[in-house]
Order: sequence, then C-alpha cells, then structure tokens
Amino acid sequence: MFDKRYLARAIIEHRLLSIFGSLIFLFLLGSGAQHLTFDPDLETFFPENHPATQLSNEIDETFIPTDNIIIAIDGKGSSIFNQRTLSLVERLTEKSWAIPHSVRVDSLTNFSFVRSENDDLIVEPFIETALELSDSFLKEREKLVETQDAIYGSIISKDKQTTIISIVIDPPAENKDVSLTETIDFLLAFLEEEIAQYDELDIRLLGNPYQEYISPRVVQSEVPIFLPLMMALIFFSVYFLLRSAYAVFATLCVVIFSVIANFGSIGWLGNPLNQMIITYPILVITLALADCVHLFTIYFQERGKGNESIASMIRSLELNLQPLFLTTITTCIGFLSFNVLEIEPLRNLGNGIAIGVGLAFIFTIFFIAPITSFFEISPPKTIDKQTNFANKIAKFSLENGKTLIWIVPSVALLLILLIPLNNLDENPTQMYSDRFTSFGPDTLWLDERMGVTFPVSFKATSETGNVSSPVFLKKIDKFTKWLKENDEVNHVTSLSTTMKSLNRSMHGDDDAWKVIPENEELASQYLFFYEMSLPLGLDLNSSISQDRGTIKISSSLKDMSSKEYLAFSQKVDDYLIGEGLEDTISKAAGFRVVFTYINEVIVNNLLLGVFLGLVLITILLGTFFRSFLFGIISSFPNILPIGTAFGIWALVNGNVGFMVAVGMGSTLGIIVDFTVHLLSKYDLARRELRKSPEEAVAYSFEAVGFPLIIMTVVLSLGFLALMLVSFKPLGHFAMFSSIAFITALFIDFFLFPNLLVKFDKRKFT
Repeated sequence: MFDKRYLARAIIEHRLLSIFGSLIFLFLLGSGAQHLTFDPDLETFFPENHPATQLSNEIDETFIPTDNIIIAIDGKGSSIFNQRTLSLVERLTEKSWAIPHSVRVDSLTNFSFVRSENDDLIVEPFIETALELSDSFLKEREKLVETQDAIYGSIISKDKQTTIISIVIDPPAENKDVSLTETIDFLLAFLEEEIAQYDELDIRLLGNPYQEYISPRVVQSEVPIFLPLMMALIFFSVYFLLRSAYAVFATLCVVIFSVIANFGSIGWLGNPLNQMIITYPILVITLALADCVHLFTIYFQERGKGNESIASMIRSLELNLQPLFLTTITTCIGFLSFNVLEIEPLRNLGNGIAIGVGLAFIFTIFFIAPITSFFEISPPKTIDKQTNFANKIAKFSLENGKTLIWIVPSVALLLILLIPLNNLDENPTQMYSDRFTSFGPDTLWLDERMGVTFPVSFKATSETGNVSSPVFLKKIDKFTKWLKENDEVNHVTSLSTTMKSLNRSMHGDDDAWKVIPENEELASQYLFFYEMSLPLGLDLNSSISQDRGTIKISSSLKDMSSKEYLAFSQKVDDYLIGEGLEDTISKAAGFRVVFTYINEVIVNNLLLGVFLGLVLITILLGTFFRSFLFGIISSFPNILPIGTAFGIWALVNGNVGFMVAVGMGSTLGIIVDFTVHLLSKYDLARRELRKSPEEAVAYSFEAVGFPLIIMTVVLSLGFLALMLVSFKPLGHFAMFSSIAFITALFIDFFLFPNLLVKFDKRKFT
C-alpha cells in the first residue's frame, strides 16, 4: 500500500514538475485525435460469434451483397402507371447505375419481363421509353404486373400507387464512411433536382446505407449543441452546490483535458468512433467531476478551519488519494467488464471510458491539486450548512437504523421482482427522434405500402448440387408458399417463382403450366437461356451461387419489434423441422434478424461481465480495507441499485433496448464510487481515529455525504441531458442510469451505514 502522506507532500513540493508533466502528457495523448475515424456501419454492432451473424455473413459471401438504398416514389393516391411518373422511374434507374459503388439497380422499368414468341424466350424491360408509350399500353402493363410475382408487392405496391428503385451498393470495407458519403452525396445531387420538378409525387430515400449516412451527420449536428448545454447545466449545478467560481473553473480544466486526452488515446489505439460518440465526453465529464468535487470539498473544509492553501490541499490529498485511486480502479473494472461482449463497438466504448476515468484521476491529482495550492482560495460560506445537512442525514439514518435495515432491502426486493415485466426489445427503424430525421416515419410510411426496408433471407442448398433439380425446386416452392401464408410476410421471391414463370412463358403464357418443370434437364435449359438473355448487371448472382448449387430465398416482412421477429424466426424453424427441410433450408438471416439478437446477447454477456466485475470489486475492497466482511457488505449497495433500477424501469418504460442493457455494466463502475468513498472515510475513522461504528458513520457523512449528493445531482443532470439527443437508445440509457444513481444514493445513505454498524465488531485500541 503506497504512503498517501508522502505522495501528497511530494505532489505539492514538486508542483511545477507535476503541472508541466501533466501538460506534456496532455499534448502527447491529445495529438492522437488527428487519427480519429468514424464508422457508421450498424453491422459492427452485430454479435461476432452468434450463429445469425455468421449465417448472414455466409449469405453475403455466397451471393452479391444486398445492402440497398431505396428510392420510394408514391403517387399520392394515384396510380404510377402514367408516362410522367414512369419516365421519372426510368430516368432515376439509369442515373443510379452511375452512382459510385453501385453494383445493381432494380426497378419497375428495368424488370426483366419474360414472354415467349414462336417457341423463343424473349426477355425485355417491363417498361421502356415510357414517354413514347400509349395510355392503352400502360393500362395493359398495369394489369399485367399483377401476374409478375417477382415484383408485384416488392418493386410495386399491390395498389399500384407506390414503387421503389432498389440500388445495391458494395462500398469497400476500408474507409466505408468516406465511400458511403461519396455514394449518397452523388445520389442526393440528382435526386433533389428531380424532386423539385414533381410536386405531384412523394419521393423519399430509405434503406440501411442511408441510415448509416445520416447517423454521423445527426450526431455531428448535436454535439456542438448538447455538449455545451450539458456542460453548462453540470457546472451551474457544481457552482450552486459548492459556491466557488474557482472550483468550477478548475473542474472545467480537468474535464477539457480529460476529454481531449481521451479522444486522443482512442485515436492512437485506432478504434473508430460510432453513433455513441457523445457518450464518451458525457461519461468522462461526469466521472472527472466526481474526482474534483471530492478534492475541493475536503480542501474547502480545511480552509474553513483556517489552514493555508498548501496545507489544505496536502490534507485533501491525504484523505482523497486512496479513495480516488480505488474508485478509479473499481470504475475501470465496471467499464472493462464490457470486454465480455461479442460486440466490438461496445468493447471499445468500455475500454475508451476506462481510459478516460484514469485520465481524469491523473489530471485531478497531478494538475488541479498542485496548481490550486498556489492560490489562497476562500471557502464558500455554505460549507458549514452543507456539513450540517449531511450530519442530519447521518443522524436520521442511524436513529432509524433498525427499521431502515429491513425496509430498504424489502422495497428493493419488491422492485426487483418486477424485472420479468421488462421486454428485451429494440427496433432499428425507430432509433432516431422524428425531430432530427424522418428516417423512422419514412420507414413506417413505406412499410404500410410495401414493407421492403429490411429483407429477410434464407439459404437453400440442393442435395444434388444442381438448383434446377425438380425435387429441390418443389421443396423450395412449398416453403415459398408457406411463407406467403404468414401475416408477417409481405412478399417472397425464390428461384421456384422464377422457374414457374419461365415454364408458363414457354407454354404460351398458359397459367396451367405455372408449375415446376418435371424434367431436370429441361429446367436447366430454361434457366440457362433465361440467364443468357438477362442484361448486364441484372444476372442471377444475387440469388444463385456461382457453383449453381445454392440459392437465396428473399422475403420482405412487416415492420415489427424484435420480440415479434424472434417469434417469426422460431415459427420458421419449427416449420422447417416439422417438414424435414432443416438440412435444405437455413434459418432466417439478414440485418433485421441479427439485430433482434443484440439485446439477448448483450444482456447474457453483461450478466457474466457484471458478475465477474462485482467479484473482482468485492475482492479488491476486501483486500484494500483488510476486511473480508467489508468486501461482502459493500456488494449489497453495489448490486441492489442495478436490480432496483430494472424494476423501476419495468414501471416507467418496460422495453430493455441494447443501451439500457449496457447501462447495467456502466452504472456498476460509477455506483461503486459512492460505496468506496463512504467506506474509506468510515474505515479511516475506525482505524486511525478509533471511533465507534456509529461515530465513524457520522464522520464519513460529514466528510463525503454532501459531495455524494452533489455527485448524484450532477450525474443525473448530465445523463438526463442525453435524453435530448436524437439517438433514442442513448436517452433510454440516460434515464436508466439516472434511476440507478438516485437509487444507489438512497441505499448508500440508509442501508449501507446500518449494515456496517450491525456487523462491524472490530476492536481498536
């Protein structure tokens, strides 16, 4: 154990060296900010080792990518089968081929329409040179589209008032944000020109790549607004409670230094930032404030006794070095528990904040403490009132200890019993507030008409290695028909659909022949001639593997919650097993399917992480305070607030998204701070001052009671500021965390001290 008195004096005696060393350290770390990158790819949040992720990656590697941008065109109550609208679709389709990184464009106009003519297979665009087509021809096409299973309900809505242009892009994985920006900017440039000329149409842009494009822009537009707002709110609270302009200014320095160095360290590590970028400064700011508040509270108490600034700061360091160092370690353990997660951005978040916590400690101890010792800062006049207020809380807690020691855990237990009422649920289309982006409403708008935003795919492998096998195609056809019967499904496309259409076309468009060909050789010929007739870029590589042994079945589902997607996936699994098709057809895959598992994976991983973190923290506290009993007792105020917060969450919201689940790990590290500060002052009073357990509790409240109140207020306000951002999961994270902080304060004030009094039987002489 280090000598806190020696270190405290050494820091102040060599204060110039400490100050300049801190500034050099800041410069070296901060320079790493130039290497920061932003990765908007939502797929980085997919659990790496989950079977659904692996299956989706396997499908993407087998077939051409299906990451598509959608241009939706609605006739505002009118059919889109008119020259003006179809000419727009035709023109946008043509322009979309020129978009950087586009690999395929599908629309109503370039759909490969198949018909037979004198025993020849004719493949032609469904609509060509729209401005030259007669009204009667368009009427025929409007009726004919109902027979085209491949596009009816997917490319064009069944009421024929809405159509989409699907642009599949495949940007390079390296610098994806730059490539994506290039792609969308190019698209927006010509799309905005067209929109201005078509007031009679409702034209909207959707799709996962577009969401990834707008995500960093929404964040970038919010950071300059909400970060200063949050800082102003926090520092006003600090000033209101400490009543010291210098303390606020010094705290601001620590905050700025910590944030700059934190982002610099992330840059040096090469970890890309993502949609949760705003959580870094907010978490680091609030945790840096905690260190400063405790440092200045003891400093002002000593100044109030008439001590000089140097002596006051040395005493503050003597009393705070161990608890601040310990809280830094325990907070880091809480955030490092994120490393059990299978999701890289969340691991990076935990590691980044753990680094930020360490930096806040360094700048508080080695910069603010020595520089403050140069000035004779007057203590606030309210310091006695603050101490008296904390003493009153201690008195109430001790006088009612026998009652509180049963009431507090009983109420906590009742709330914990409500946890099963929560649902693990998240909807990627509803992640952003409508105030900042129309992506959510636009997705619902398209879902009501077509439901094609997040396709769900299945991989089917032929036992013979030939997808033209009639036996295989009949299995696929049976599954396709079953999928269409489900209310959750809007549309299904498979090779069996294409093969039946080809067979029908080769028999004079007779509906009686809209069946799977019985001859494998004939089916192979149909498929060969059909592929040879397809235009460049519209081949079957998006649905048939290169070895012609595997196909992809694509379906579009209604916009549903994660819970509903899981239920649908289970229903599909049960059907495949019941029909003996589980070896032929895979489970459901795709962005939306994988996303449904994120909450489940995070919760399961973090339960392990929190358990391991709690065990480590308990062992650490027991070792640090040389008491196994202290380690066990401290676990109650560390874990109860999290369980209680989930119970309260069931009452106020009920949906546990992935960021609420993340809050389980992040709040642990912060809540431990409360326990450590109370316990350190209690142990000091018992060991060094030889006080009784009751007197030691009163001493700990006098020393850190009001700072803990300040911290709870500041933390809650800081986190609640996140509720104003457009990324809704952050708002939920903030609310859950604030509930946990407030609950932790009550448990630390009214349960923890009484547990110490009841079980601490040590004798000191």
